Amino acid sequence: MNLDEMRQERSKYNAAMKESDPFFKEFGSLDDNVYAEGHISKKNKELMGLAISVTTRCNECILYHMDQCRNAQASREEIVEAIKIGVMAGGSITYPNARFAFQTLEESF
Repeated sequence: MNLDEMRQERSKYNAAMKESDPFFKEFGSLDDNVYAEGHISKKNKELMGLAISVTTRCNECILYHMDQCRNAQASREEIVEAIKIGVMAGGSITYPNARFAFQTLEESF
């Protein structure tokens, strides 16, 4: 599955989940509020989200946070640092996900 297909599938099933139960809509709103501009900038929150996504080895989350980092005007260098933090926190087992993050970076920037 390519990156655009992953984005489309995420969007499709997020909508289906929100329609099926109010919990998913409420959780989505909570997520939006947490990552909103605040005492910590949205850009830095998204970079943290990217690092956590690498650490937890979630490629779909990596794709989401890479897109959000791009929207928040994060530089390539900032994104690479976030990926490195994720690898440091998660160890060598996160290398496949770091490679996915670099693939996304190459295709998105």
